[in-house]
Amino acid sequence: MARRFAQWPHGGASKTKGTELHAGDDRQGTPSTIQYASETAKEFLKALESMSDPIPVPFLKTFLTVAVKVLEACQEVSAVEENVKELQGRVYNLMLVVINSVPMKEQASVELRERVERLQCVLADILIDLAKIKQQRKLLLVVFRALNKDRVDRCVGRLTEALENFQAKASQLRVEDLLAKIKAEHSTVIPQLNRIEDAVKHFSQPHNATAHREDMRLLPPIFLGRDTLVGKIALLLTAQETSRVCITGVGGMGKTSVAVAVTESPMIRNFFLKEYIFWVPCITAKSSDLFRRILYTQLRITAETYDSLDPLIAELNESQQPRLILLDNFETPWLSGPDPLEVGHILRRLAALPHIALLVTMTSGITPEGIKWEHVPLSALEPAAARDLFKNTYRDAAGGLELAADERQLDNVLESIGHIPLAITLMATCGGHLGASLEDLFVDWRKAGTEMLSAGRLSMDDTITLSMERGVTSNPNALRLLAILSMLPAGTTGQNLLDCWAPSIRMSTHAAIEALRTAGVIEQDHGPFVTSRIFVRPTIQSYMAHQDRISADVRNQVHDACYDFVLRHKSIPDDHEFKSDLEALTSEETNIQGLLMEIPVDAPRPNALEALIAFSLYQSWTKPSTVVASHALEVARSVYNDPHVADRDAAARRVAAAHQSLGKSLLTLDRHDEARLHFEKAIARFKALPGGADLHLAGEASMELLYTWFCIGTKSSSELEPLAREAQANLSHDPTSKYHVARGLLAFGRFLWYSHGMPGEEALATLSTAKAIFEHLGCPASTAVCLYYMARDYAVHGRYSEALLIIKDALKNADQSGEVSWMCSTRSTMIRFLLVLGSHEEASTVFPRLLSLSQTMGAPGTIGQVLELLAYNCAAMMDLPGARIAYEGAQMHFNKIESTQLGREGVDRCSGNLRMLEDMTEMDQDNFPKLIEPDPMY
Repeated sequence: MARRFAQWPHGGASKTKGTELHAGDDRQGTPSTIQYASETAKEFLKALESMSDPIPVPFLKTFLTVAVKVLEACQEVSAVEENVKELQGRVYNLMLVVINSVPMKEQASVELRERVERLQCVLADILIDLAKIKQQRKLLLVVFRALNKDRVDRCVGRLTEALENFQAKASQLRVEDLLAKIKAEHSTVIPQLNRIEDAVKHFSQPHNATAHREDMRLLPPIFLGRDTLVGKIALLLTAQETSRVCITGVGGMGKTSVAVAVTESPMIRNFFLKEYIFWVPCITAKSSDLFRRILYTQLRITAETYDSLDPLIAELNESQQPRLILLDNFETPWLSGPDPLEVGHILRRLAALPHIALLVTMTSGITPEGIKWEHVPLSALEPAAARDLFKNTYRDAAGGLELAADERQLDNVLESIGHIPLAITLMATCGGHLGASLEDLFVDWRKAGTEMLSAGRLSMDDTITLSMERGVTSNPNALRLLAILSMLPAGTTGQNLLDCWAPSIRMSTHAAIEALRTAGVIEQDHGPFVTSRIFVRPTIQSYMAHQDRISADVRNQVHDACYDFVLRHKSIPDDHEFKSDLEALTSEETNIQGLLMEIPVDAPRPNALEALIAFSLYQSWTKPSTVVASHALEVARSVYNDPHVADRDAAARRVAAAHQSLGKSLLTLDRHDEARLHFEKAIARFKALPGGADLHLAGEASMELLYTWFCIGTKSSSELEPLAREAQANLSHDPTSKYHVARGLLAFGRFLWYSHGMPGEEALATLSTAKAIFEHLGCPASTAVCLYYMARDYAVHGRYSEALLIIKDALKNADQSGEVSWMCSTRSTMIRFLLVLGSHEEASTVFPRLLSLSQTMGAPGTIGQVLELLAYNCAAMMDLPGARIAYEGAQMHFNKIESTQLGREGVDRCSGNLRMLEDMTEMDQDNFPKLIEPDPMY
């Protein structure tokens, strides 16, 4: 029962105070809390009188009658309001103490009756003094103010002494607990007390709560994807040691919705009574004073002055009943106000109360010190939840009309807005109201950005602008840094930010970062600054990208920094720096690709085209893609065709290099016919450069064209021999360049290996000579290629144990180089040797890394071969379900390149094996040999 009275008014000078009136206040007729204490006493007296049986203790009724008269007299004496209110509070508490002390179902002791009667005498004397004050004219009240004040003080003193004699102090009492106890013990008056409780709850509000107290926000109609997080936060709040939780995230991430969902969760409602869960909206609390007043209002606590937090803390500290306070948008008083230290002090005082749980939402993770916070960064929605939110919101806005779009289209749109709940809701609402297609919405987003995300009073721009006002727009370095980061969709590490993207503000970068983090417009991963990633959400990127929020100066600086970064990490697989250069470029790959694709075809900046070609080559060695390479070729052609270009030889060389780069990616992606055409054009252009032929580059392109023909498989060795000899001749034309001589030997040795049905000593000798040179020069990538073909030569002759040792050496060199294609090929071949040797357990340890590498490469033929090997190894280990799944995957990827010999043969093998597996109930040593082996096994 006691828990139901948490919002009852409190008496006492340090607790509940009277009404505070301000100039212009239109609530002067609002009764004070103590007035309702008097009304409560009257109602209780009436309740006792209305009982069917007479009050078993008549002296209690007499006492209560006198007490009510004192309360009424206090109400009529208003000249010395503060003292009288204190007196009222003491009398009210005294009444409850007496009621709680007098048994109503048994005979009261003589000693108790005498104590109550002594209290009654004290009240009678106080009533006489109050009557004397009341009889004075209003004019005389002013003259005798000090005298009357002293008289009331003496009344308070007498009453305090009387309470002490009654063995109870008012300062130790908790009104709602007393009332609850009275209700529990005096069940015969519960109906009347329920009526009293309702009346007091209605009136026990702060002086301005009736008009201005805000109700808890409602959850949005569609709330998805946060159930696990809500449960986690609720669990934290219900444990005292973790009950200070701060939810952080950029504007629109749904912090308020998550917090409200937490307050409505069953776990919270089972732990905190509904009336003990308080919503404190801080969005308008732009100072500590406003923050303090809002706390009083929302927590339903009245005080004479709100300049101090003492009454509020005292009120909260009176009972150890668990309470939950939700401080929403706390960044306003904490980050935007003029006195953050005082705001932090207020929060620390609240946090010092162990039975008070604090749930804070704010854009920034920088919280007041001195409090052990449980930080909960709010991430974007998972793709599945984002899809459901978009579809459901669209349907509701469209009056039941379903969104017509496939999942891939929807995912692209959701990714462009960062899977941010508010952005999803606003875009889907806009689309639903208009009945717009997903394509139309995406076009609008690309054109207008966050400006299109508004519905009624909600606006993504407004949300971001509020964050920007927190120290960003007034800080030139912070604003410039935000503009730079907004051009980097994947964010960047602190080290790259200092060294590459923002060197011009290096000395003040940390201060600018702190300002942006405080405003909540950027996010930073955990860990040291130099290695942690700093990034901006897509909605803020869009906000900055539109309406000239990023200056031309910043744009040019970022683009130039991008070109410089790529060219500083330009190398080939045989360079010692290649692996570290790959790591550097990989760390910024998304940013670089986005910036390079912005290069205009007709007017690229200096170094832009060189960076495009260099980066497309990097991708051909790591994650083949034709997007950047095709753009590089388009820009190169445009520059070459410009009649005003000064260096025709350099322009022509770039066109040739762009053809070669695009051909390399197409070859890796098993698009052999397209790759062949670009290699042929590259060779012709390298030979016809205005400044003279570049035979080394022509030879490299010929070497790649030769391998492409091997993959196509439609030309005989005699048809390809002239190309092989030309490739070697061009690469080796300068005998002083040992590296290129060895490359020529590798080209011809590989031709010899492919050309003969059974490779002979000539191929092995040629490859061995090339390997020795590469090893001497310290070229791991080319060494790996030589060893790869040498190992396969041993395997062809059945010498698998020796072949295994050589291929392991090849793998070590491939890993040292970092070239993904050969890291993949050497592992694939090693697995083939292990399968022949029956080392299936060892082979199974190689697959995880190989599968990852093949997925990175993205070539369907490569993935198909790896999955086929996996299926065969599963079958060898008697894993029938695993074999079936792997064969199905391999068949699917081979189908993608069925126009090639590799694809056709792969489909046939996998299909045949799957048909055999269908008829098997289990794999055994008799069934395994029936499977078709992967081809080749060398």
